[in-house]
Amino acid sequence: MNRQQKLICERLGWNVTILKNDVELSQYSPAGEDFSFTAEKKNFAHSVNEYAENFDADEHAEMWIENMHTVRGVPQSIRTLINDADAIKEMLTELSEQINKTIKGV
Repeated sequence: MNRQQKLICERLGWNVTILKNDVELSQYSPAGEDFSFTAEKKNFAHSVNEYAENFDADEHAEMWIENMHTVRGVPQSIRTLINDADAIKEMLTELSEQINKTIKGV
């Protein structure tokens, strides 16, 4: 991760925590989920892109739907959980696109 990539993350609302070999990125989703993931520091752009491409919004929503009555704070609306998972996918896609523009020099 370089300084420009860190600034892009922060501009998009991501909190950046730099660890020894990784970078933890976190942000609240529209429904209030404290969402976070870890990317490799050395291959940051590739790692973010890979995570964004592999994020399955349906699987994410399903996880919360299965736990909506057992985990405190989970919205009780299936529609809210589906929309929120879709929003997280969009957040990740935008992050990946912006980070990868730094590599391409666009």
